[in-house]
Formats: sequence, C-alpha cells, structure tokens
Amino acid sequence: MRNRLSQAVSRCLLALGLLAGCSESDAPDDELNPVRGHTISRIVPAGEAIAGAHLPTLDPMTMNDAEVEKALGTGPRCAFRYTSTGRPVLAFQGRPGTDPGQGVVKLNGNLVLLQSQSADGSLALQADEVRLVLSPKPGEPPDEREEAGRIEMDTVFTAGDGVKAGYRGYFGCQG
Repeated sequence: MRNRLSQAVSRCLLALGLLAGCSESDAPDDELNPVRGHTISRIVPAGEAIAGAHLPTLDPMTMNDAEVEKALGTGPRCAFRYTSTGRPVLAFQGRPGTDPGQGVVKLNGNLVLLQSQSADGSLALQADEVRLVLSPKPGEPPDEREEAGRIEMDTVFTAGDGVKAGYRGYFGCQG
C-alpha cells in the first residue's frame, strides 16, 4: 500500500512539473517588437559615406534587393558576396567581359555609386577615394573556379589613404 501511495505521489509531482513548464509567459528570446520592414539606404557621395566613420565598421555591408535596384535599376547585374548564398556586398550592371559601367557598394549605412576603371586583368570600381578591385582567386585555373554559377574571387577595398582590406567571396551574375 505504501509503495502504491509513493508511486501516485511521484506521478502527481511529475504531472505538476510538466504543467509548470506550460506557462503563458514569453521566453527571453521572443521578439516583442519585431522589425516591420527594411529601410532603404540613401545614395551619397563616397566622401560623405566614409567621413567620420568608425573604421572597424567601414567594411562594405550587405545590401538587399531594393537597395541594389534603387542604385542600378533593373536588368542584368553581377554581384560579389561574402558567402555563396549571402546578400550582395558589391553589385554592378552588365555581364562578365563587358564594361560594367556603374556599380554600388554600401558603406557606413549609405549606398555609394561606383564607376568602372581599367585594371590589369581585374575589375575595378571607384568613386572618389573609394575603390574596390575584384580578382579571381590566385592559383586556380579558370575552369575550376566556377561552382553552381558562382566564382570564388578576392576583393580589395581601399578608402582614402589609411584603409585597405581584402576579402574572399563569391562572384555571380543574373539576368
């Protein structure tokens, strides 16, 4: 009899413990004020985008489709991404092997329009003191670079006299 009573008490305590975990309170990671939508950054000259910037945050930022479309319009475009499936960091009009014309990069929360410049076997885009140069990953034959429509590339970003950073990522075109 005592064993049955002990088992019944154990079951009741287990049930109470399980029910206690079913409260209606918000978990600490629940988002109480969710973001309603992305704001589209404004287009500014390169000098304004880097003026007073905190250098560790001056790295080119990812852009959403609306920002790229605002700067470049619609049509065929190519982009450099930090990851193979990430958002574009640098985008420009056109297709490989043609003059890209205009490009866009997001710096310090602002969109900066870039113009193509001649470069030795690379693609260079520049506005004032901001310059990005895309080059194929060194040491790989061209036929081994492409994977699922993306080519692994290196980008060197320079801004003014004091900022120079290199990134490895993926280049691909659409449209």
